[in-house]
Amino acid sequence: MGSLTRTGCIVVGGLLGVSAIVQADPVVLRPVSFLEIVDEAPIDGRFLRDAVAQNVALGPSAETRVFYQFALPALRSALPTTLFFSVKRGSDVFSECASLSPCPDLTRVNIFGYAGTGSITLADYNAGSLLGSVTRIPERGGTISLDVTNFISGLLSANSDFGGVVLRPGSLGALEFTDAQIAATPEPGSLTLLTLAGFAAAARKRARRAGARSVLH
Repeated sequence: MGSLTRTGCIVVGGLLGVSAIVQADPVVLRPVSFLEIVDEAPIDGRFLRDAVAQNVALGPSAETRVFYQFALPALRSALPTTLFFSVKRGSDVFSECASLSPCPDLTRVNIFGYAGTGSITLADYNAGSLLGSVTRIPERGGTISLDVTNFISGLLSANSDFGGVVLRPGSLGALEFTDAQIAATPEPGSLTLLTLAGFAAAARKRARRAGARSVLH
């Protein structure tokens, strides 16, 4: 009986260490697809084309928006409580953008969200509802972020498998972006409790088997 107790303590102790490691590493989602969509003058959504870049710009000759889509199923098992969309400012310096020369940095970026399908097309150009705006623009290599907890939670409640995030210009100028992600922090202690319950059940099962063997032998 004493040996069973010591074994149980070792298993639980090891589990607590594992669960602590799991909680220390939040779930991070990378885009399954991204696309820059260019709306050429007269900037009315009629003359659209795509581009393999991540530049957000607005000027006399064009507006460009950047679209990202993220797969959401992993968040259902991770029990997210706080989710942030973040994206890094790229290193490009624009001498000219959308007929603006010199090209100023954007002073405002509007972030929209929508239920996605996993792929991005020109038909998505006007998709989304405003989630928030960023007016504190970082230096090159810096990061902008926005709390998207309610938006993603709503998509999960509606059983959506993909979430779309759009960067739109809120001023004249341009910015390059890269390394978009959504990070989710698991519910504190939830993974520990769920895993401990599973190990406890397994320990009880092993104990019953050990008792059965002792009776038989």
